[in-house]
Order: sequence, then structure tokens, then C-alpha cells
Amino acid sequence: MSEQVRIGVIGCGGIANWHFGHLEKIEEANVAAVCDLIEERVQKAAERFSATPYEDYREMLDNEQLDAVYVCIPPYCHDGIELAAIEKGCHLFVEKPVSLDLAYAAKVRDALEAEGLISAVGFQVRYTDFLPRVKAWLEMQEVGMFSHHRIAGMPWVWWWRQRKLSGGQIVEQTIHDFDLLRYLFGEVVAVQAMGVRGFMTDIEDYDTEDGSCTTLRFESGLIGTVLTGCYVSHGGMHGLNVFAKEGRLEMGFGRYKIMQQNMTIEGKASNDIGQEEDDTFVEAVRTGDPSDIRSPYADAVKSLEVVLAANQSIDSGGELIRLS
Repeated sequence: MSEQVRIGVIGCGGIANWHFGHLEKIEEANVAAVCDLIEERVQKAAERFSATPYEDYREMLDNEQLDAVYVCIPPYCHDGIELAAIEKGCHLFVEKPVSLDLAYAAKVRDALEAEGLISAVGFQVRYTDFLPRVKAWLEMQEVGMFSHHRIAGMPWVWWWRQRKLSGGQIVEQTIHDFDLLRYLFGEVVAVQAMGVRGFMTDIEDYDTEDGSCTTLRFESGLIGTVLTGCYVSHGGMHGLNVFAKEGRLEMGFGRYKIMQQNMTIEGKASNDIGQEEDDTFVEAVRTGDPSDIRSPYADAVKSLEVVLAANQSIDSGGELIRLS
């Protein structure tokens, strides 16, 4: 492959613009084509990169010779875009959640593997520079339990408030945290969750949980809870507490603290995790070596399975869901 990676971007909204800010800093990245149903949005993106604008992704894929495609669309829109890009031989970066349909996600996963294509998913937290140190400490401990909190307000995106379109907070937002827990602790084997509603009474077309509590059991025997809520205007919380036999880990966004007898270790992230995520994907496509990608599509499907199981458990009134 040439030094330049020709990239097409499908969806030019908020998360795509976040990636645009990174891609324009990567010398090897050439955003050659952009696609969006909203003309003003796609024209603005096209002007930014001197790219060709499209309203139909099929037309873009037919007309352009692309090395990679970024799929930056709402959760409910994953209806064949990835499979069409794979058919054209394009490597894929897909924003989370990769779908609301586990069967469709599995089909994309299998197609990527069959074609030998490189993939990545937008779990940028995995690229936090101190995570290897945290993982190394955890691997030396006897860890029994954890608690995780993500309590804040509601994102003001029209489709987010409808569960059938976004999947709700667990699937669309807190999936970042469930994915991080898998990255730190391994695979989840059982999920049990309950939800609460009734706080968000003044939001039109709002029909998802205001909050939820999910219990996870991992292959290792570790158990823990994830509390998440989208109804709080003040006093929210976002962080992880891990309770080991000989110490405790506190971790929040961009920081960590390890407390053991007669010793405390603290640290903060010093890298731009979003930039590193996009740097890593573009370099993987350019060289054909995906070994540095921390969130390939096949792994992201496992995180999707966990959060969809949490929704299933909520809908059933708290049934224990065992994962394959």
C-alpha cells in the first residue's frame, strides 16, 4: 500500500467531527470521500478535507477506491453499511455500539475475518497510557469485587432518548465502561440487571431507563456492579473502585490511585486517547499490521453481547442471563 491511506467517512455528525480533528493531524490519512444524509453537514466535511461529498454510501463505495471506511452513525442505522464496505475490500473503523442486533454484528465480524480485513471500534478508553500499569497491578492481586459508577445527565441527541434507536444508556454510553471492565478483568459469563424510571418526566419522546444497576460475574469468579444513570443535573460520578485482598484501586476518567499498606501510587493520563486510537488504526491499515489495535471488531461484539444481555435482564424483571 502507498504511504497515503484513502479513507471514506459515513456519517458526518458529532463523533465523526471528533475523528476529523484527529485524522487531519495524521500525515498518512487522506479523507477522500464523506457521506451524510444532511447536505449542510456533508458539504462542510467535504470542504474541510477537499473530499468528494455523497448522500448515498453505496454510490461512494462504488465510485471511490478506498482503503478504509469510518462508520460514524447512530446505533439504529447499522443496516448493511459495514457489509457493503467489506464487499469492496475496505478496512473498517466502526463507532460503538457496533449495532443493536447481535446477529448482524456477528455477521459483520465473520465477514471481516473471512476477507482478512483490519478493524477497530471506538473504545478509545483502552488507549489510556496508564492502563498497562493498572492491569499489571490487578494481575498480581487477589481481586474479589468491584463497583463502577457512571451517573450524569442525558445527552441531548434526539435519537438517544428512544431505546429502540439508541439501545438506552447501557448500550449507547455505558458500553464504554463495560468494555473497559472486560479489558481489565476478562470475559463476562453472567449478567443480571434492573432498571428504574420516573425521574425524566419532562423530555419529549423519552422512553428509556433513567438508571440501572447491573451485576456481572466473570470467568475468574470476580463479581461487581455497574450503576449508571442519565437523570442527574448535579453531583454525578464516573469511576471504578476495585477491592483486592491487599489493596484498593480507584480509577476515574484519566486518573488512577492504588492504595496498599504503607504505599499509595497515583497517576494521570498524559496522552490524547482519541488521537492515539486513530493513529493506531491508520498505521495498521498502512502497514497491514493490526497488532497494536486494542479494540478490534470481534472483541467489540463481546462487549455488545454484555450490554444487550443487561437490557434483556431489565426487560425480564431481573432474570440472570448466562453468556455463551
